[in-house]
Parts: sequence; C-alpha cells; structure tokens
Amino acid sequence: MKAVVLHEHGTGGLGYETDFPDPVPGADEVVLRVRATALNYHDVFTRRGMPGIRIAMPAIMGLDVAGEIAAVGPEGHGMEGG
Repeated sequence: MKAVVLHEHGTGGLGYETDFPDPVPGADEVVLRVRATALNYHDVFTRRGMPGIRIAMPAIMGLDVAGEIAAVGPEGHGMEGG
C-alpha cells in the first residue's frame, strides 16, 4: 500500500512510501481502503514528538480519512459495544 510514513520524531524521518505492508485486521477491527486523507494538527504534534507520549514507529500519518471497508477481522470476545 501507499502511505506517508514517519520513522522518527523531528523535522526529518517522514516519507512517501509505495510499498508499505498492507494491514491485516485483528479481532473486531476493519481495514479501510482510503480514498482521501488530510494531515491535521495531531499529525504535526506526532511528527514533532510530545514529551511523555510514546508512539510506535513507523507511524502512518493522516488521521482524518474517508474510504470504504476493504477487510473485516474476526469477531472478538467480550468486546460488547454500548
């Protein structure tokens, strides 16, 4: 899949990748085929790094997305909504 990926906090470490691994949905998760995305201020904070907040790297940028469901994971146990 294609993605804008952050590999480290700071002014560098951000790149457009065309061969990032496709995600696989876990229990009670879905994978979206993203058709549109936007970078917002949360993405700016993520790139800069926030003291005391750890984010697993690499991190895909673009939290605001629109698209359609591409895959559905297995039903989990004890995950009742409400």
